[in-house]
Amino acid sequence: MKIHVLDLEFSNDHYYIQNKSIVEKVTFNNRTFYSKFEKVTTALTPILLRQHQQNETTLAIPLVEKNDLVNYLVIEYHQEDWSSFFSLLKHLLKSLEINEFMAYRNIKKELLQLFIPREHIALEQAYKEVENIKHHLELKSKKSYKIYPNINLPKNYNIITLPIEKL
Repeated sequence: MKIHVLDLEFSNDHYYIQNKSIVEKVTFNNRTFYSKFEKVTTALTPILLRQHQQNETTLAIPLVEKNDLVNYLVIEYHQEDWSSFFSLLKHLLKSLEINEFMAYRNIKKELLQLFIPREHIALEQAYKEVENIKHHLELKSKKSYKIYPNINLPKNYNIITLPIEKL
């Protein structure tokens, strides 16, 4: 089953909801990760989506689907100057011949999210593409951003908060 959020499509097998306290502790590659996102194994409801869009709750979806397939590469930037970073990203992606992407923002959380669509690519291929983008971005900017899927995170920690508003 699929769910549509703005102009994005995601698998609707399960989703994650953010709690106020830590709900899970995972050790991965000699590092310990703590998560405030609780996995919910039911379909996402329109009521929950509306609450998320009104910033009453925070919902996230897994980026890595069953059989280790990925449909989106995602870049997240949490800063006030998201506009200049977005401009840099557009030029960088164009130079990498990536012409299709969707940008979203959450004003309340000062979050810019850029989704690069990929049709069911293998997780290993997604990691390679992410590393290429990351390498080129590091040459252009020293700003702090996140890019997913991240090889340094457990697969179930490669989750993305649902976007709120399209740019």
